[in-house]
Amino acid sequence: MEKITSEFGKGFVYNLILFAKHFENRIWRIEGGEDYSLWFNGASDHLYELKIPKQWENTEIGTKAKQLQDLALEIGHGSRMMESGCKAEFVEVIKLTKEIGFLIDKELGIEPVKGDYE
Repeated sequence: MEKITSEFGKGFVYNLILFAKHFENRIWRIEGGEDYSLWFNGASDHLYELKIPKQWENTEIGTKAKQLQDLALEIGHGSRMMESGCKAEFVEVIKLTKEIGFLIDKELGIEPVKGDYE
């Protein structure tokens, strides 16, 4: 049987995790004013095949996931690719990713608690 693969992953939670793994590459330098467009270019690849589950398509989870996907891909590969900066957007995608994680936990019946050291 032939192995089916995707270059940057295909899924929902799995792809969010792959995307979030890239945060470490920049987060320690967030105070700097350097260009984040290259970071968005690499990290957003994992959002090409982000699949929002049908049960969450018209919910807060689905809306935030689509917002995350659109913003990151627009900066990483779209019309805003050549812009420098993007620090505010970098902070926004971190915030959106955490919010999605919180909402998924709540949907699963777990009451998440924000960590002091996130």
